[in-house]
Amino acid sequence: MRFLHWSGHHNQDLAPSVPRTPHWRLAHLPPRLAWEDIQRAISAIDVTTPVGVRDRALLLLLATTGIRNKEIRTLKLQDIHWRAGEVFVRRTKGKRDRVAPLLEEAGAALADYVLQARPKIDNPHVFLSFAPPPRPFSCPGFLSKIVRRRLEHGGVVLTGPAGAHLLRHSLATQVVAQRRPINEVADLLGHRSINTTAIYVKVALPQLVDVALPFP
Repeated sequence: MRFLHWSGHHNQDLAPSVPRTPHWRLAHLPPRLAWEDIQRAISAIDVTTPVGVRDRALLLLLATTGIRNKEIRTLKLQDIHWRAGEVFVRRTKGKRDRVAPLLEEAGAALADYVLQARPKIDNPHVFLSFAPPPRPFSCPGFLSKIVRRRLEHGGVVLTGPAGAHLLRHSLATQVVAQRRPINEVADLLGHRSINTTAIYVKVALPQLVDVALPFP
């Protein structure tokens, strides 16, 4: 309508009378992978090389803590609380610190990487590149490439972007499917508001069936 008015085909701009397409808040579904696919991709990593040991620890930490790309790139050795089984995440997206659980398998893989495969340099960051000179990951795209490559090598079919956030979404979906309270999911992901976490409830179909009303 705007074009017709602008081009002189109509003497009145009728664009304001055209109904707008509604864009509902939280209308989309979060991208996610089946938990079995993530486990299969992690199991397919060759741990006979230092790079494989690092990548396995990296993916396990991403998949079990919900940590973000920037948070894992800035993670330092002193942030790993081994005896407590916790990861201290500093200055998150919400500008606050939080503690994420370090599960047994992820902790063992991380310890194996730090003790056996990590480059022996004086740098506090946990994850380092192996390309000389070894250094922390400064580019978020490099970490995303590692995740995507490992998922594809494990036979996971990807139809969109694949990085740390995809594993974060998958973890949240898995926890919701276990019928954990929504506030626990929010704490795990470091959300300040439960409204941010609410999008994951929509993928929990068994729980939604319990509360759905019959269609008249």
